[in-house]
Amino acid sequence: MKPPKTLLTVDELIEHMKMKGIRFDIVSEDEAREFLTDRNYYMKLSAYRSNYSKCPKGSVRSGQYQNLDFAYLQELSTIDMHLRYHILQMCLDIEHAIKVRLVTAVTSDGASGDEDGYRFVKDYFKIKDTKMELLRSIRNHKAGEYCRDLFEKYYPYFPIWVLAELVSFGELIQLCSFYDETRSPSRPILIEGKFLNIIRDFRNASAHSNCLLNKAAAGMAPTKQCDIRIANFVKTISSISKESRAKYLHTNFCYNMVVLLYAYSVYMPPNVQRKRFQELKEFMEGRVSRNKDYFTTNPKLCGVYTFLKKVVDNLAARG
Repeated sequence: MKPPKTLLTVDELIEHMKMKGIRFDIVSEDEAREFLTDRNYYMKLSAYRSNYSKCPKGSVRSGQYQNLDFAYLQELSTIDMHLRYHILQMCLDIEHAIKVRLVTAVTSDGASGDEDGYRFVKDYFKIKDTKMELLRSIRNHKAGEYCRDLFEKYYPYFPIWVLAELVSFGELIQLCSFYDETRSPSRPILIEGKFLNIIRDFRNASAHSNCLLNKAAAGMAPTKQCDIRIANFVKTISSISKESRAKYLHTNFCYNMVVLLYAYSVYMPPNVQRKRFQELKEFMEGRVSRNKDYFTTNPKLCGVYTFLKKVVDNLAARG
């Protein structure tokens, strides 16, 4: 069993990084000290070290990072922050689109039958344990200032247009799955629904400021495979070779990003797609590339960037 980590001061953390081979050539130690004190913390910043290789055993600098400046970690953390904003907005767009599809579908049923917006929710609540679990979840997480009036007005009998506003993304997916299975198996709400768990995880990670680029080139687990629809989606991009497609669609971050882009192209109307894809293209050509010379010696990061930029460029060009 490993001993617990020792709490270190900022000065001690800088010395620790120097022992690990991290340089302070671009960003001085004083600037790094200020950054760690006011803008970020070491555990989060150090997560990006996973993108860099260490010197091999037996060498003079065995166990130290081969080519890593503090500025590289700082830059990755900043890019990651901006990327999370883009990803979160796209995930929220998809979530909203799914809510609209569900409410529209249920209310349309009312025009041709006895659905009143409450019946569907009552049928959903008949599932064993669903009602109490969902009501408990709503009470715990949605009864705050911005949802309290809505919650108190309708509790415990919600119409679908209210329940859709109160549930989490994961619960929304379950609601839509229930609708698809019981009301509309031939015309499902959840187009490509199997990808929505990835969207949900991406949304939650971005909302909670989790690192996304800390293992940008890490491969998938052996039990996980690239879905054929995602492979075919990328296959249409002529600038991406077969070898590149096979390589990067078997890395977690690239695969999840492409799934998000694919889902966005499925769920969102063309005018919204154009706006978001153009924003993402400008971000990759602008903020991501601002200090591109920091990463020229890191082929893993350069490869991930080049692959995703080709995907984004293609989507932005479709207009």
